Amino acid sequence: MTGPRGLPGFLLCAVLALGTTPGIAQQPPSGAAPQPPAATAPPPAVPDGKPEETVDAEALVLLNRMAETLAQAQRLGVTIRASYDVTQDTGEKVEFGERRVVTLNRPDQLRIEVQESDGHRRMVGFDGKAITVFDPDENAYGQLDKPGSVDDAVHALIRDLQIRLPLALLFVTTLPAEMDQRLASLEYVERDTLTRVPTDHLSGSTEGVDFQVWIAASGPPLPERVVITYSDDEGAPQYRADFSEWRMNADVPSTDLAFRPPDGAERVPFLVRVQQAGNHSPTNQHPPGQHPPGQHPASQHPANGTPAAPGSTGGPSK
Repeated sequence: MTGPRGLPGFLLCAVLALGTTPGIAQQPPSGAAPQPPAATAPPPAVPDGKPEETVDAEALVLLNRMAETLAQAQRLGVTIRASYDVTQDTGEKVEFGERRVVTLNRPDQLRIEVQESDGHRRMVGFDGKAITVFDPDENAYGQLDKPGSVDDAVHALIRDLQIRLPLALLFVTTLPAEMDQRLASLEYVERDTLTRVPTDHLSGSTEGVDFQVWIAASGPPLPERVVITYSDDEGAPQYRADFSEWRMNADVPSTDLAFRPPDGAERVPFLVRVQQAGNHSPTNQHPPGQHPPGQHPASQHPANGTPAAPGSTGGPSK
């Protein structure tokens, strides 16, 4: 499973997939979030014999605390060790891995350093004016002008370019509203004592996606682990992320987040997948979790999608 390197690695969705992340939207919220029916109201009709979906009040309080903590932090950093399934043409699922170090200074600075399981490295940075993707192995980079905040950059990629970014929405200030808008079901599973720290284990769903999140039971209510199952995709592939080394409101000099091209670095055209008019699939897009024949999964990246679970924005693909 070896394949091309270089320019395909600059597809933005490959780098900002923070893993592509509890109950986020496919589209930005429009209007007020729907309110649950009153306790005395008759239960809604359940189509096709499907069980009625419910939201557990205790679990919702825990999820909202996590969302508010992340949304209100002015500065944060975290290391994410993730793995995900890529469905092959034969139907077999193959697991790949990656490690991301995320540093965020609101309102307009973001840096993500990525190392994939095959050793390939990438960096994405945002400075309030442009998004930069740098491939140190090729000593080449691309830039896309996008003035505004980190929120603006992430939402533009999801909403306007229809790029899947698993877990990216964990790092925007609109996270609580996004979850409230799209959460379909949620329940409390257990207090898990086998995680790195004791956690509250929640399980829920959004449209087409099941998710689980483990939230630290003491100290800041931060996610320790997220598992996303793309139940509508062939083979129901999963995305799994473990969080460590949380750094909340730590001082990070702006110069440490700025991108300075190394000597001899080549600037190349910035490739993004654009959506065709009247077509919900981006140009040349293959099914989520699959890669074209002969193409290494490392150069196949998720697109055409939405945040699918807590902070998720799409299917698992390299």
